[in-house]
Amino acid sequence: MDRIPRLVAGITGTAAALFYRVDRHGPPLPEGPLIVAANHPNSLVDALLIFRCSERITRPLGRAPLFDRSLLGPVLRALGGIPVYRREDDPEATHRNDEMFRSAVDALHGGGAIQIYPEGRSHSEAHLVEFRTGTARIALQAEEGADWGLGLSIVPVGITYAAKELARTEVAVRFGKAFGCADLKNGYREDPVATVRRLNERIERGIRRQTLNFDRHRDRILVEVAEQLYVRESRWVPWRVRERLGTRFPRLQRFGRGLEWIRAAHPEAHRRLIEKVERYAELNDELNAGEGGVPPRYRLLPVARYVLVRGTLLALGLPFAMAGSLLWVPVARLPGFVVRRVKPQFEVTATIKLATLLGGTFAAWILWPVLGYLAGGMSVAAVAAVLAPVCGFVAMLWVELAREVREDTALFLRLLGRPDLREQFAELRSELTETFRQLEKRWMEERQENVPREGERPVPGEAVGREEA
Repeated sequence: MDRIPRLVAGITGTAAALFYRVDRHGPPLPEGPLIVAANHPNSLVDALLIFRCSERITRPLGRAPLFDRSLLGPVLRALGGIPVYRREDDPEATHRNDEMFRSAVDALHGGGAIQIYPEGRSHSEAHLVEFRTGTARIALQAEEGADWGLGLSIVPVGITYAAKELARTEVAVRFGKAFGCADLKNGYREDPVATVRRLNERIERGIRRQTLNFDRHRDRILVEVAEQLYVRESRWVPWRVRERLGTRFPRLQRFGRGLEWIRAAHPEAHRRLIEKVERYAELNDELNAGEGGVPPRYRLLPVARYVLVRGTLLALGLPFAMAGSLLWVPVARLPGFVVRRVKPQFEVTATIKLATLLGGTFAAWILWPVLGYLAGGMSVAAVAAVLAPVCGFVAMLWVELAREVREDTALFLRLLGRPDLREQFAELRSELTETFRQLEKRWMEERQENVPREGERPVPGEAVGREEA
């Protein structure tokens, strides 16, 4: 019964995992009725990533106009998608949302899973935008319809991209702890509106815990630079090692909270810190050091090991990479060509690229076996069908490794004979690291001072909500 949805979700999810480097974190999805609620930074790609990272098929709720598109509509319907009629799409069709609520509740009553984006729109803000109440209303209506014995689970998901418009960049998909809403039974019967708002806030807190939220995009850039510098100077992570975004995520969150604190509590210290971080980032950019940073020194044995290991991998993979490049370069360049011609809105750029890449890949995968059959019969066609995607995958990995080696080598050559640059970096790194440590100590002391003693009321703004989200 669910073979077609699983096939479609598997194909599209795999395509998303090839387009990005996906890093999944968190527990598996629970069994039974389930709502997966996620932030929405990247249009349809967000749903594909959830397909990729989920053990279950989650029926997507999507804008109604998407179901009328020639290619996308059949895919959404095959996945069991449920159309949402937004006022901004068609003010006269919003009455049809009664159908949407019934379909979503029926799916949950049948033990199924749905995925929803409570922000209601895809966006490129550096933080979550205002949540709409549809997710909370569906959850409460489903429990009410089952006399509060449904056992519904809500799982908050955070999707964080390094650069959502660029292929083969990092994306972290973080699944939070599941929670329910059956405890809101009495409140919902007494005041449905207030209870919907309460559950909506609970869902937002859950998603906020799995996302990075900044006032400005510039803040995120500064936090990433500061975090990379600090962990390397503290010797938690070796220089030139590129960590996965999901691994860095908890530290980035903590640095982000620290930035908010120092901006509010000590604006002058915040200004001085930002100036130092920006100066370090400028020096880093001048050398094109990337996220691996500028090592204080290069030692002979690690350099020799680096050259041996990566050189061997590049040499072994070169024949496959060359074959893959010849076969797949036109397909790889097709998305960029389409985007330049179509000039889509930034929000759907990655979706257009991914759809184009998926279509081009299928076309090429059919073409190479056909040409092989014409050239040498069925055996050559079978070899082409297997080797073409293998060579393409190896070529993709080879190009990424070669790019990394080229960046590391160029930095090594730039620093040869430039002890002044190394000293400049070392001095600034040491100064910034000490500043971070002092600020962290001060932050912890001030937070400790604001923790209420037994019997005291909490200081306004310091109390943390205890509802599980």
